[in-house]
Amino acid sequence: MQKIKKILPAVLLFLLFIGLYFLPTILFPVNKEYYNSLKKPSYAPSAIVFGVVWGILYIIYALYLAIKLRNYTLARDQLFLFLMNFSISFFFNRVFFIDHKLFLSFAVTFLSFLTGLFIFIQTFTKNKKEGFLLFPYVIWTLYATILITHIYFLN
Repeated sequence: MQKIKKILPAVLLFLLFIGLYFLPTILFPVNKEYYNSLKKPSYAPSAIVFGVVWGILYIIYALYLAIKLRNYTLARDQLFLFLMNFSISFFFNRVFFIDHKLFLSFAVTFLSFLTGLFIFIQTFTKNKKEGFLLFPYVIWTLYATILITHIYFLN
């Protein structure tokens, strides 16, 4: 029973963060027809790959945040960066799949990359293992930024 009491707050935080990270896909559903209609470079993955990769990255972020908050080890400035990153990323589905604004989609993606990079650097300087846990987000958002830039110029 003691173990459950100790783990329960982290589990509840994790579920809260997962819900928040997936909320944009509920509010602004992915429009696969729109994505498929765009001219894309040869290195562009299928829409399903994006869903899987983002899902994994959001699980990593949610797990990291839940554990750090549960243990009271998340610095205030780091929490601010995560909130900023979430707030920026929240609107990607809206501007890309609903509004079809490619330049604004680029801006959101680039800012997601920058805030993810700042989170990584801040984390890595304090704890290299934790930093490496967050590194895939930086790589993926860099890739997504390059891809959306290319899509913007092709369309």
